Amino acid sequence: MGSVVKFAPDSKCITELSSPFREALMDRLSEREDLKHLIFSPSYSTSKFQTLASVFCVTSRRWLIVIFQGDGSTTVAECSYDATLLVELTLILLFGQLKIDFVQDGAAKSIALHFNTVMQHTYSDAIQYILDAIDGPENIATSFGRNRNPTVSSWPLKFRNFAIIYMPKKSLWLDGVCWKEIRASFGRELAPAAAALVTDRHLVVIAEEKISRWFQFRHDAKYGAIITYFPLNRLADFRIHPHPRFCILELEGCDGHGGEKLEIVFPVDEREAVSRVMGKAKPGRLPASPEK
Repeated sequence: MGSVVKFAPDSKCITELSSPFREALMDRLSEREDLKHLIFSPSYSTSKFQTLASVFCVTSRRWLIVIFQGDGSTTVAECSYDATLLVELTLILLFGQLKIDFVQDGAAKSIALHFNTVMQHTYSDAIQYILDAIDGPENIATSFGRNRNPTVSSWPLKFRNFAIIYMPKKSLWLDGVCWKEIRASFGRELAPAAAALVTDRHLVVIAEEKISRWFQFRHDAKYGAIITYFPLNRLADFRIHPHPRFCILELEGCDGHGGEKLEIVFPVDEREAVSRVMGKAKPGRLPASPEK
């Protein structure tokens, strides 16, 4: 495994960045923007992959991602909060990935950056700011605490911990459901174990990484998770599509947000529980019951 020379610092000023990140951001940011988070992640390599150096910039008006490519060029993505769709955080051992889906020129797009998981808390703080900015301060609960939902007590310890750690702050936990992985012939994994929880502002899906091998005669230990934050004010509708081996929960983004759809696979016997949880998402603005 390659070594990381230094971990990503949370800078306070753009001038602290090295070239070409400094120039890329200075050309795009105005003096009227208040800098909230500025996170630099150096390139590093392991035995399986190599990541690119990047900068994640969060301001009072938008977020920007600058990635330094192997040929010396830079890729820049930026988006205001009103056109940001969802945020996905992947954490697997030393590997971390932040992916943001957004709308640009009327189409849904996404960009991802990679980082060492030592900096997970720094990126989580930036994600929290983005989620709050999407909702607006007027829609954030004024009374909240580290509430717990009684359904979590029956979840596996791993998902209980992830739900507590990664539930968005300043949110009221309404309900949740957890399910086991779905397997086919020869133990092949069709979908990983996962959980879905609903707060007053978000739908959060926590899933284990999926094993891609066709033959799986034993259950491998999984240490990471993929956490997807779907703001409820981006949710227009949901549908449950039944199949012989599983069901698919389809989330549809609001009109004007690129027609984004997110599909979540879960076991057939959890259909009633998933319907119950989704019924508590954005009360009064979703169908009274999912598709039969």
